[in-house]
Amino acid sequence: MEKKSKIRTEIEIFSELESLCSSTGFIHVIAFFCFKDTFIHTTGEGLTTETLSQQFDKSRLSRTELSSIIGLMCKSEVSLDLISREKLEELASKTWHLLEELHRSFISPIDLASIIARNENIQSPKSHLMREAIFYAGEGVYKHQYRDLAQIRYKKDAKWILEHKGFHFDDVAKVFGAIESFQLNKINETVNKAKSLQLDSYLTMFQFNTVELSNFCDVAQEHISSIIEAFSSSFNKGMDEFNNIDDFNYKNAFPILRLGEDSYVSFQGYSLWESQYESPFFWFTEDNRYRSVASKNRGAFTEDYTAERLSGVFTKKNVFTNIDIFEGKNKAAEIDVLVTFGNTAIVIQAKSKKLTIDARKGNSLQLKEDFQKAVQDAYNQAYLCSSLLDKEGVVLKNINGNVVSLKNELETVHPICVVSDYYPALAAQAREFLEYKTSEKIKTPYVMDVFLVDILAEILDTPLFFLDYIRKRANFGESILYNHELVILSTYLKQNFYFDDNPDLVMLEDDISSDLELAMLARREGEDCPSIPPGMLTIHQGTHIGSIIDDIKLSEEFGLLNLGYHFLSLGSESINMLNDAIEHMINLYNQDKKHHDITTPLLEQKTGLTIHCNEDRPDLAYKKLVTHCEKRKYSTEAETWYGVCFSPLKRRFSFATYHTSVHQQSDDMDKMVADLRSIDDTHKVKNGKFNFPSKNGTINRRVKIGRNEKCPCGSDKKYKKCCLAN
Repeated sequence: MEKKSKIRTEIEIFSELESLCSSTGFIHVIAFFCFKDTFIHTTGEGLTTETLSQQFDKSRLSRTELSSIIGLMCKSEVSLDLISREKLEELASKTWHLLEELHRSFISPIDLASIIARNENIQSPKSHLMREAIFYAGEGVYKHQYRDLAQIRYKKDAKWILEHKGFHFDDVAKVFGAIESFQLNKINETVNKAKSLQLDSYLTMFQFNTVELSNFCDVAQEHISSIIEAFSSSFNKGMDEFNNIDDFNYKNAFPILRLGEDSYVSFQGYSLWESQYESPFFWFTEDNRYRSVASKNRGAFTEDYTAERLSGVFTKKNVFTNIDIFEGKNKAAEIDVLVTFGNTAIVIQAKSKKLTIDARKGNSLQLKEDFQKAVQDAYNQAYLCSSLLDKEGVVLKNINGNVVSLKNELETVHPICVVSDYYPALAAQAREFLEYKTSEKIKTPYVMDVFLVDILAEILDTPLFFLDYIRKRANFGESILYNHELVILSTYLKQNFYFDDNPDLVMLEDDISSDLELAMLARREGEDCPSIPPGMLTIHQGTHIGSIIDDIKLSEEFGLLNLGYHFLSLGSESINMLNDAIEHMINLYNQDKKHHDITTPLLEQKTGLTIHCNEDRPDLAYKKLVTHCEKRKYSTEAETWYGVCFSPLKRRFSFATYHTSVHQQSDDMDKMVADLRSIDDTHKVKNGKFNFPSKNGTINRRVKIGRNEKCPCGSDKKYKKCCLAN
């Protein structure tokens, strides 16, 4: 009988890993892993989703794993002596397998007897899973976001940085960009010269000095030296406390390692940009006089940046900051950022609380305490403000004491919590810890960081798409498992949250976000790749429904917004059918100059759509559309109905109507709809799709159809009795 191998504890694995990282020449192993796992290897075809998907290869070490072995190496004397290829491969293999074993140990069974014997705090299994999610979560921030937002975040601290660190903070991005450019050039030159990815040494690729960097940026060498000094350290500095995988790793805050006088090595470009955003926090905390000022600036940045980005979507006139809510003479609450658009409000509360080391270790009590301070308190305030907005007699005032009046009665309020730092597994923490309430108007809360605000405002840059996303995100969030919010956004962009067979639970892999990352690289880095992710934002381009969406996507009118939501809720097959139907009605009008229409009810949602195609006088066309919609709404016992009038000559949307009311029996309406032809089952929509057969399911745009021929929609009825009559 085969003897089972012993399951080792995390401490045992970590101890062996630390010993391995102290091996002579281990720095060459780290250089090998960083070359293999932190760069995209292409053969000249440029960036595509396929090349970008390399970073999601499960055999690659994660950035947190790389940072950990860098930290462990720095705990011992570091030797730069070259090692053989055989030795490098041996050490690399052992390291990879130890890291795999370490990962598995995160979710090993809990030894209650041992915990009690050592008198330790008992942590729930969920906190162990949370700890694993925190450490192994994929990157939810793009490095160019760290670069760009850092310069905005520390704008008010620029004077302090110049006086105490000796450089302009804006120059940090130039120097870090120079490091990346220099290293990339060096890597390409080395690989091209060797004509192989198997090299004698990878370390030289990551080494540099200030003279070399000065050739890659327009920053004076003395200022380059000051910047490098601020973000660098000797190998063993600050590493005495790094005795557990979750302990603070000093090399994350100071990712540049000093090899000698004006000789440095930096292994992970991403860590450079992250430290630009995070490390000044540690500088400020050492200055007792400036600490409180820096904290105030950090909080102001979160609010101001969120308001600025949302103003680009909803316009400045619809975005307000620091709104006080009064009940009588008493101030009842304060909204950090308020967005009002049509009958929708977004209530945002911002926080700048960081996740503590104990929380990262999976301490359930500390996790809850940190979450309470960073998110739960913000949500509680957001919910209070949301409920007050709907209360009669309250008065809203801005920071100058001027009254802010809401233009419309609110139908929907979205409470949102925004944090200033990237929280690994923030969504998982929100799912586990957030206690919230909902009502008919106040929807499920959304917890995000400023980086997600940035991406949402960049990609979903119109009110219609932005609001459609947060509406759907609130509905789908509990049924989807994912590492970070970019995966959720990518799923919406790619497939509109449609999943085959309507599963109860969906697990999403990180590689679904490749198209989104490419679009951001095109926009922020100028890469030659598509700037719009394919899917929701492209599927309607150049179509009739797309032109309608373009005409209404900025509208605050309640009915037009809901018409937009309606179109964005339909699947691609249904949208294609509507486009074909509109094109066919245009062709018919060009032949007979008569009115034509199509009606499609959505059975499960108790709603429907009627599209008229005519060139009638506006007043006549409006009356005809309203009457038709009211009849169809009543006959199908729907609660809402959308009407669209389309101009066949202009090939453009003319106007729309929106009808909403609970269905009630009416003798008068019964008489009005008595002669109304019933809608064929093939024109009805279920699960966002029309019930057309899989073949011949759309109206042909080019073929002229005789009145007595079979309708091309697949109903097997004559055309005059089907789509033409409808």
